[in-house]
Amino acid sequence: MKLILLIMFFFSSFMFMFMKHPLSMGFMLLIQTFISCLVFGLINYSCWFSYILFITFVGGMLVLFIYVASIASNEKFKFSLILMMFFLLIFLCVYLLMFISDQYYFNMMCSLLESLGSYSNSIYINGDLNSLIKMFNYPTMIITMLSVIFLLITMISIVKVTNIFEGPLRMKI
Repeated sequence: MKLILLIMFFFSSFMFMFMKHPLSMGFMLLIQTFISCLVFGLINYSCWFSYILFITFVGGMLVLFIYVASIASNEKFKFSLILMMFFLLIFLCVYLLMFISDQYYFNMMCSLLESLGSYSNSIYINGDLNSLIKMFNYPTMIITMLSVIFLLITMISIVKVTNIFEGPLRMKI
């Protein structure tokens, strides 16, 4: 599963080089972030950190989307069907080759996971609890609270400084 996601990440980064429109570039960045968060969640056995990373990046992408939409609002969006079919064909070939070569390893891993049983689940649960306890205990709790307060003050100051009647997002009368 991790290998398939890493190959998808490679193909999406390769497709990013052929994008010309800012919105398609933003969409490819969003796809790459989603894939990297999935890989990070599979490696870490805890989805909380990858979830927080994804939510943070989506917030940044929303700001970037508003900025790009105000600058290049009338630009036509075109995509190459031949390029999409080419990448789809390459991805399907790689996926098929991985599926054929991985059949033996898949059966071996299924039998190994069945033999482990619930012992492996208790390891993952304890690992999640340990990582959350480390994050919210005394020394790091202060850093976490300072980060939250800093982000709150930054958001409030940006809202107060922004004037809706001036700047690139003003209404056209």
